[in-house]
Amino acid sequence: MKCVLLALFSFIVSFPATCQLLIAPTRFVLDAERSVTEKIVVENTSDQPLRLDIKAVYRPITSQGVRRLRDDIEREEDISDFLQISPPIIRKLNPNQRRTIRLRLKALPSDKANGEYRAYIHFSPTANVASTEEGKTSSAFALNFKVNSYIPVYVQKGQPDQDVSVLCDAHGIRIQNKSNYQFNAMLKYGDWTQNLVVVRNAELNKPLPITTTEAQLIQHEQVLQRCSF
Repeated sequence: MKCVLLALFSFIVSFPATCQLLIAPTRFVLDAERSVTEKIVVENTSDQPLRLDIKAVYRPITSQGVRRLRDDIEREEDISDFLQISPPIIRKLNPNQRRTIRLRLKALPSDKANGEYRAYIHFSPTANVASTEEGKTSSAFALNFKVNSYIPVYVQKGQPDQDVSVLCDAHGIRIQNKSNYQFNAMLKYGDWTQNLVVVRNAELNKPLPITTTEAQLIQHEQVLQRCSF
């Protein structure tokens, strides 16, 4: 069976050959009601030293077909100010060298509503690569490669609930998630299976190939919705 992963949040790991970085783990799901410190391991797998800048940021959802249901949701779900990174800068990470970064979450205020909150850890590696112009061995210049990567940090308060409506459109499916927690399900059509993730207070319009005759939305091996086209 062919499988495709469709996620509204993804870990970006596309680097030039001269600027390669391994990061583990690639996501966190933490308890909003207690302060905690987690570890992130980074490894330089390139053949050049890297400088690495790390910080907590918030990223709005920009995926095609996604609409947020509340105008203020991005401001409300942003918890980047509650995350601390140590160290925020690694000035030199040698080839094949590993370093441990500490991520600290400060417990969210008690007046925060139950729900899922999020931010990202932003990794910005820079590699300085010396190069010599062909035929001029005495002259050299530096090429500066910089590629950004993000890993998501989800912080949950309270017991997750589900408030989702699913509609069959013409050659597509619409999922409206009114809950304060993300919604996860499998979409099956033809020989394809997709993992759908709809963040809190959002609507996903998922078009399907025009040749699709039937689609099923499945969660925990139960069919939530069957669409015929």
